[in-house]
This record gives sequence, C-alpha cells and structure tokens, in this order.
Amino acid sequence: MCRNAGRFGGRFDSSLALDDPGRPDLYKQSFHFYFPGTQRFTIWNANVVTARKAFWQKAHDIAYNRVAGMLNTEELEMNFKLQFEAAERSKTGKILSYKLAERHEMRFEQFGGLTFDEQLQKLEAEIVRNEPPVVHESFLLDRSYAYGIGVDIVLDVDVIDQAAIEAAIDRFMAIGEKDWVAHEPVPRDRLPAVSESEALATVQFPP
Repeated sequence: MCRNAGRFGGRFDSSLALDDPGRPDLYKQSFHFYFPGTQRFTIWNANVVTARKAFWQKAHDIAYNRVAGMLNTEELEMNFKLQFEAAERSKTGKILSYKLAERHEMRFEQFGGLTFDEQLQKLEAEIVRNEPPVVHESFLLDRSYAYGIGVDIVLDVDVIDQAAIEAAIDRFMAIGEKDWVAHEPVPRDRLPAVSESEALATVQFPP
C-alpha cells in the first residue's frame, strides 16, 4: 500500500485501475481491493459494488433461473455445449491445436423463437420494471478466501471511486469489522428503471 500510495491514497491497494480517464460512470460500478484490518495480521480482501450493480445482479439471477427452468436438461446441455475444430495441422495431417467452432445459437419455441440470451435479456428488463428486487447496503464476510478474509460490500453510491472506498472502510471499521445489513432497503428511486444491458447500450465512448 505504501508503494501505491500515490495511486490510491495509502489506505487500500489493488491491482486494478480505479480512475481511468474517460471511463463512463456505468463502468465504475464495482472494484476489488485490499485493506488492513484493526488486527495487525488481518488483511481484508474486498469486492465492492454499487447498489445499482447489486440490483442488476439480482435481476439477472432471477431471470436466469426462470429462463433455465423453462428448458429441460437436454436442451440446456445442447445450448451451452462448446464445440471445437482443428485450428492447426501438421504436414502429415495430425491436429496440433484446436479452436472454438463457430455455432449458431439455438432458438426455442418456449421463448417465442428467441435464443436463451435474448429471452434472458427480455426477462431481465421485465423484472426491473415490474418486480424490482430489494437491495440493502451491506458488508458480508467470506472466510473461504485463500488470501485474507473476503468481504462483499454493497454501497448506495453513484460510482465506486476513492472517496466511496475510503468511506466504506471507515464504516466497516465503525461497525466492528463484521457482517452487517442495513435495516432499510435502498430507495427505489435510487435504483435503475432499465436493465443493465439496456443501460450499457446507451453508453457513448469518446472518439
């Protein structure tokens, strides 16, 4: 952290870039970082997302389970099966390497002729509009990490930046470095009215 203090201010460290010039706000919705705990030998291995991103993830998970539930096991296996073909052969015809074969996405009668991904995006949008999932700010520990102790963080902020991360660290320390979920959910008007794919489709990158 001392080595990268010029990048992150000295309170946390990461192998990722936090403030790329020109990066749209919709691409600043999550971050992975490390920071020391109050105990001398504790390292927190943190993943943080905005409430907006957590909302989209919940909508995606609900939609995925519903779409997958409309197909039988054979249909699911066929839809996700990867096929490979020879990419390079020796002079004698022996296959030296493989590449992913080009395949056409399957369309399903259950989905009105849509592909799995098309039905998934359609249902995500419907869930966001008609059945918006509830999201709470939270800190949830995960002790299965190989390095440090994991902590998954949800913040009600517009973007993940240095100020948001430092505020999250302060709050985590204040509550005693433990699991915590806010009593009140994030207000609906703080959450998106469109799905993630719909929102990302509107992003315009600088030339």
